[in-house]
Amino acid sequence: MSTPQPDSLDRRIIDQLRQDGRKPAKYIAAELGVSEVTITARIRALGENRIMRVLAQRNMSRLNQRIACFIEVSVRNRSIDDVAWDLARIDAIAGVNITVGSPEILVYAFVENNLEVLSLLQHEIGRVPGVDRIEVHIALDIRTYRSDYGDLASGAVGAPGDDVDDRIIALLQEDGRQSTREIARKLDMPASTVRERMNRLLQTKAIRIGVICDARSMGLELACCAYISVEAARIEDALQHLSHLDELGQVCLISGRYNIFVLFGARHMNHLVAVVKSHLETAPGMIEVRVRLVSATVKHRVDLISIV
Repeated sequence: MSTPQPDSLDRRIIDQLRQDGRKPAKYIAAELGVSEVTITARIRALGENRIMRVLAQRNMSRLNQRIACFIEVSVRNRSIDDVAWDLARIDAIAGVNITVGSPEILVYAFVENNLEVLSLLQHEIGRVPGVDRIEVHIALDIRTYRSDYGDLASGAVGAPGDDVDDRIIALLQEDGRQSTREIARKLDMPASTVRERMNRLLQTKAIRIGVICDARSMGLELACCAYISVEAARIEDALQHLSHLDELGQVCLISGRYNIFVLFGARHMNHLVAVVKSHLETAPGMIEVRVRLVSATVKHRVDLISIV
């Protein structure tokens, strides 16, 4: 079955929703010069065809789990897929990617403190059958962390909390465009209370109503990550260079033998080479770029972003 492909109007609608995920259909229609009925039908079709999802995304800096780890996992004497699925069941793990070559799996996780890092590695990841070796990179500074694209089938969100804000966010993660009146009905509380709390969450940048699109539907056939080494004196220059590139969904300063981790998509192999040659290798102080292809995404927390 072929992947549905959005046309030019669909892409213009998505661009409008990236600016404001809750922008009313009538205003989008006025901007694009089509009827409100057309916009409403198009947004519904984009969701039903798993091309686009509008949802509340949490600002990572507002969570207790502020330490980000990128963990490379080598597998031995067990199916890589089975190990990846077991890793995906660990709550602290936000993403699990199967990569080409060795180490076979890239995991990223968020924990509260250094003791939790040790516990995650030793008592959870280390006890998954088939895990052989791990290499850990701690994110020292997250410059870019977006979830604009992904495999919507593997998209996950965090477990809902018990307080009112968390319950509102959980409903907005199901559908970021549902009305405050509908949310109020589901929570059995006044619409004015829901509206006030939503506005506060948005104004304080605790959440954003964002858009995540299916990567392949949008023409991105390849998912890639890269570890980058730069001269110590040029780290800040390199981070600024990379964080201004629209192609990169993640840009993080990391510990270990590499300085910087980036994640990005590419339309095809030639495009991948162009991104590496024209953007990554031109970063100030460049020493080395190590690129890994992602062959499958098992888990992807689409609700986590960095809002600045």
